[in-house]
Amino acid sequence: MFTRRTLAIASAGLIAAPAIAQTAWPRRPVRLVVAFPAGGLSDRMGRIVAEAFTAALGQNVIVDNRGGAGGTAGTRQAVAADPDGYTLAFAAPSTHITGPLLYPNPGYDGVTDVVPIGSFAQIGSIGVVHPSVPANSIAELIAHCRAHPGQLNFGSAGSGGSIHLAGELFKSIAGIDIVHVPYRGGAQMLQDLLAGRLQIAFDNTPQILPHVRSGGVRPLAVTTRERSRFTPDLPTMIEAGVPDFEISSWFGVTAPRGTPQEIVDRLATVLQEAVASPQMAETLSVLSAEPLALTGAEFGTFMAGQRERFGEIIRRLGISAAG
Repeated sequence: MFTRRTLAIASAGLIAAPAIAQTAWPRRPVRLVVAFPAGGLSDRMGRIVAEAFTAALGQNVIVDNRGGAGGTAGTRQAVAADPDGYTLAFAAPSTHITGPLLYPNPGYDGVTDVVPIGSFAQIGSIGVVHPSVPANSIAELIAHCRAHPGQLNFGSAGSGGSIHLAGELFKSIAGIDIVHVPYRGGAQMLQDLLAGRLQIAFDNTPQILPHVRSGGVRPLAVTTRERSRFTPDLPTMIEAGVPDFEISSWFGVTAPRGTPQEIVDRLATVLQEAVASPQMAETLSVLSAEPLALTGAEFGTFMAGQRERFGEIIRRLGISAAG
């Protein structure tokens, strides 16, 4: 027999059921903001993780390229988005660490204004010169730069990124005068490097290695502390005579602060499973990148440490967004 109380409880259940269903996520495509133009390494890395999310979530995760201001313009938009799980930010050193340190009024803190989802890859860089530069080693390059102060340029994908900091660190430790030329992305920088309009670059291994192999550029050393398995014959910068030189890059994903924990946890699980898969290992290896499987909490701690380290380099060398 139905009483008023029974009917009230039943009605409440009918009302609650759609409300619970409405919380299902994702119910529409998710946007992953990659704060760099299409065609560069960050764009390629962003599409790798977007494809992994798409396959696992059952909704399209769409890469939204928004370049400018060393990765801070697009990241600022992503960080300020509604924390509903439908906007994520592709994370790299310049977007979350060095960019906010270098650019005046970036509008966000890349560590405290986000929820870290996790990381998935790391890469080193290779110090290269255009074949027109008469240098076959770092020592010869330093000697050539000293003989021609202010006449050689080094390029970057934008002020504040690992490529820029590598060039500035080299310039400082070696005591040479070379001119920084920032671009709006790695692809544009590479075009000028191959054309000889730039003479020097410390470009990310996945982007520059094909041109090393083809002879488009001449490799001199790797920027990591240990030699790379992708270029085992190349010395490290430290081995080449530049003490305390170590610069590498990494990639991850963050969400706006306030994103529901259940969404964050689901994204983190998907990302960790993707990084652990043989398919991801193979994909990254083809790009001369290594997996970096950090959980959300680990990634947050890692980014805080990176900010301290890169911040010290920026302050010590007096680096600015103007380059």
